[in-house]
Amino acid sequence: MPGASSPRTPEPAAVEGLPSAPGGEPGTYLVLLRHGRTELNRQRLLQGASDLPLDDVGRRQATEAGAYLRHHWKIDKVVCSPRRRARETLTLAGFDEDVITDDRLAEMDYGVLEGTPVPLAAGELIDAWTADPGYAPEGGESLTAVYDRSVRAAAELMAAPAKQTVLVCSHANPIKAIVSWALGGPASTVLRMYLRQASVSVVASIPPAVVLLGFNERTEPV
Repeated sequence: MPGASSPRTPEPAAVEGLPSAPGGEPGTYLVLLRHGRTELNRQRLLQGASDLPLDDVGRRQATEAGAYLRHHWKIDKVVCSPRRRARETLTLAGFDEDVITDDRLAEMDYGVLEGTPVPLAAGELIDAWTADPGYAPEGGESLTAVYDRSVRAAAELMAAPAKQTVLVCSHANPIKAIVSWALGGPASTVLRMYLRQASVSVVASIPPAVVLLGFNERTEPV
């Protein structure tokens, strides 16, 4: 609607309606799983809206991530990006029942830069987003837009009345956005993080805050 204001992104590390957690114990956990490797990942090409399957390494990573998750967590709910690489990761990990798909957890759309070699695009994008997180490549999304939608999805999960552990299978930028939010940082904090494929990061609600419990944890056997 013309002139209507857009919904405000929840403030970093504070969400209204968080479940109570007596004794300061965490309420809801978000276990954030990045998808396994694809061919574009292998070639180090920007991969956002492209909808490719996992490659052989990615399928192995997904299987190993499933074993890691079952060992460390009792998952109550599963939420996933609509992208094939994320859905396939969940299937191979053994968490493909009753999956809720949330479009807000999809990877950034890089527009005309999709498929560009990461070393060529990274410098330009980092400089542009450091100066203005609202910058968007032609036909693509801004860092602010990805941060806002990812944080809204996370905030809704955190605000659920029941204490639960939610497995969220997504992508590098949405996961880093949620971690940035938990740390109280702006969208540009995403630029200071590296996230490996099939890694696990964890944020939790300790009312009235959201805190980071783990980041970029390896899931393959040592």
